[in-house]
Amino acid sequence: MSAIHEQAMHYIYQQVLERLLSHMSQAQRASVQLLIQRLLVAAGGPEYIGTFRLLVLQGNDRRSAHLLAILRAAQLSIALRAPVTFQLRVLVVNLPTAGNAALDNHERSFNALFMQDDPRVQLQMTEGCEVVPFNRRPSASTERWALARNAMLMFGHGVDARPEALLGSRLHLELAGAVGVALQAQSRADVLITAVPARQRRRYLAWARRSLCQAGERGPHLLHQCLATLASGLGRLQGVAGSPLEPVGDPSRVVAEDATLRVIAIDDLLPHLLEQEQLDLMLGCRLDPDQDAWPLAAFIDPKALAQLHELRARCSEPMGHRQALRLAGPCAFDGQREPASGHPGKAYGISQTQLICLLFSPFARQGKGLERFLQCRHPDMQVALPYLHRALQGKPCPDAVKDWLVNTSGLALVQLRAIYEGRLQPASRRLMANLARRDVHLKLLPAPFVAGRPGLEGLP
Repeated sequence: MSAIHEQAMHYIYQQVLERLLSHMSQAQRASVQLLIQRLLVAAGGPEYIGTFRLLVLQGNDRRSAHLLAILRAAQLSIALRAPVTFQLRVLVVNLPTAGNAALDNHERSFNALFMQDDPRVQLQMTEGCEVVPFNRRPSASTERWALARNAMLMFGHGVDARPEALLGSRLHLELAGAVGVALQAQSRADVLITAVPARQRRRYLAWARRSLCQAGERGPHLLHQCLATLASGLGRLQGVAGSPLEPVGDPSRVVAEDATLRVIAIDDLLPHLLEQEQLDLMLGCRLDPDQDAWPLAAFIDPKALAQLHELRARCSEPMGHRQALRLAGPCAFDGQREPASGHPGKAYGISQTQLICLLFSPFARQGKGLERFLQCRHPDMQVALPYLHRALQGKPCPDAVKDWLVNTSGLALVQLRAIYEGRLQPASRRLMANLARRDVHLKLLPAPFVAGRPGLEGLP
């Protein structure tokens, strides 16, 4: 029965390959053959291709979808000529979290390429600091996002709350952390394969090394060609940004030599990567063309930034009728109901009220913007303003006031007091200031408006 099953699967894979190649242009079919040659050389010869393990980061753009298609074509082509072929590990990345539309796109592509039940293919996705099997319905648990949640709140309240900074270069640390976790698996990858253009790769490496240096990291990862070592260093920076009150640990730890991960860039083999529409039809892709222009943003949910801007704009509108003030319960800090639709902080476990508080960042610089925040969003709490300052200064005050601060901000009181007093570890402060300078494309952001709250000069 196993022989019959194996023969049937061989026939199915052959049909998938023929259908895939028929939807490719002549240039793309030629690229498949050149890719096969490169992989055979990188593996050390045809006799080692069966144990050769490839890792690909799957973003929600056409470049990622076509890269996966050409890799699948190479995998099946080798399998038809030889008894074995390379192992492919696909890691779906979409930060802050993969939305339904992105997961639908990935699932359609995987089904079209017949990857779901192929033992030579491992499909995974990131959920916070963990790597889990790919699932169309991700886990609703927010425990996996605890570190990322804390990093986002501390960054916005203490450094820069502009949407481009919140969902900017700091998300690349989360990406590096996820890659680092993926590389710790039992079957480690030998090569990461990418189609990101050389100019963007150089920009990313320059940003990564500068971030490591400014955070006080010293070690071979600064000049090392191993991606696993670089991901390990950036993963540690994620911990520094997420816990800016704790002293930075020993940065001398590096990845073991047997974990070396090379990078194969094949952007030169895909000159028509963004032009072939027939391949999109075969894969069932419904992608935003604007994503193709920014390869470094392929792993970021494009709707998250727009939603954050929309929420920021609504913060400037006058507040409607409020319910009576109730300090006791966790939902008492804002009478406004949260909409049923999702928002960028939902995956982290951040409520809309806490996200609005984050956009105002009222606690920094000894609470300079706290009174204005209360006037705009919580007028019923203006009478408690002196007690709020006392709580943030560590002085005695009613417990209900402390509960309101914690519930409204999403941070612990000790973190709020550190933000209020500006007490951050020097390495964390340097790192977070560097992260605030660039957006998700790693392009420089204009300096924040210093006279008011960072990034909220347009709010009332």
